[in-house]
Amino acid sequence: MQSRQAIQARRRQRQKQQRMTMVMVISGVVLILAALLMLPSIRLAMTPVGEIIHPELVERPLVDGNAMGDSNAPVVIHGYSDFGCGHCANFSEGTGLEIAETYVASGQVYFVDHSVGLLLGSEVSFQLAEAAYCAADQNKYWEFHDYVFANQITIYSSTNVPVEKYVTAFAEALELDMDAFSSCYKANAHRDQVQQDQLDAVQAGINSTPSFTVNGELLVGNLPFADFQAAIETALSQ
Repeated sequence: MQSRQAIQARRRQRQKQQRMTMVMVISGVVLILAALLMLPSIRLAMTPVGEIIHPELVERPLVDGNAMGDSNAPVVIHGYSDFGCGHCANFSEGTGLEIAETYVASGQVYFVDHSVGLLLGSEVSFQLAEAAYCAADQNKYWEFHDYVFANQITIYSSTNVPVEKYVTAFAEALELDMDAFSSCYKANAHRDQVQQDQLDAVQAGINSTPSFTVNGELLVGNLPFADFQAAIETALSQ
């Protein structure tokens, strides 16, 4: 007949085994749940970018980072845009180029392009603005800017689009120094500049894109070239 101590010892051993089994089961469930939560991120990391649109790159006059033209020009235009804004893309491909050809190239207008940071609530636009300024370090701001707008529909088509892969693809297409670019982008080297863009937009009374100031006078929207021409000519006459 077994002693009471032996029975209690076996009972304690069973209880210990049961606790260990329960811990292992719970740990397994936690690991499975963690894996399920990570699957979208894993799939996103493995998602190929696919074909990107390669825009016809237009050389801007007297480019200096995110600006073009003579910094001593009599008329200064500050443009505020969002990389996710369709009207901004249309302006860039249309009226923006007309202004560059007609007034920037002639030395009459100095044009500075700014993002609006998170003013319109898009983290993707903030990331792209940082990347554009990293490209500006290699004097390729406008070319990067054109690549983003050319691929805008795809980039903003889903919340799960691998933005960093597009950023890398554009930088590679422009043959940037990838080590320098990647270091800049991953370190958020131009975060302060993007935040300053947003602050400047707020101080200028801007709450939609694209918006512009022509020697301090506010113009809102993707207006036709004639409207900018009138504003520029007025500023020149003053």
